[in-house]
Amino acid sequence: MALSKPERLSHYGVLIIALTAVVVSVWQGRLSQRQLEIALEHNKLTVRPYLEFVKNIDGANNLMEIHIGNQGYGPAVVESLLISYKNKQYDAWNPVLDAANESNNIRQIYNYSQGSVVAPGTDRTILRLKSENVTKGISVLIKYRSIYQELDSTSINF
Repeated sequence: MALSKPERLSHYGVLIIALTAVVVSVWQGRLSQRQLEIALEHNKLTVRPYLEFVKNIDGANNLMEIHIGNQGYGPAVVESLLISYKNKQYDAWNPVLDAANESNNIRQIYNYSQGSVVAPGTDRTILRLKSENVTKGISVLIKYRSIYQELDSTSINF
């Protein structure tokens, strides 16, 4: 049975509408996926930690302080703290300060260990020495992760 011209046009119209609906659905799915990726990236940035070291010198009292602060919006989970002096690595302050002949000048020390958390807005003194010499030849490297498991690091030499 042959279709009349209006019936054929009607069938072609239905076919075109169906194909257009498929194309629009695929396009909408891709847009939704991209929006989800953007939302995830935004969420990661809103809880990203940013650790930084600050060295303070009080010349009047011969004090040197090393602070670590989290200027980011999320907690930093410490992976490792490496302290180097004369190409030898240490994992705590006391041994490195003994090697640098600074153990008698210690006024305050704080050791971070693996798994320690540095909360957002934290500003902690990790080393305070009474010393006239501000250049010790010591370097500190801290590696940390965000809650999304992104690895980062920061360091200081003094």
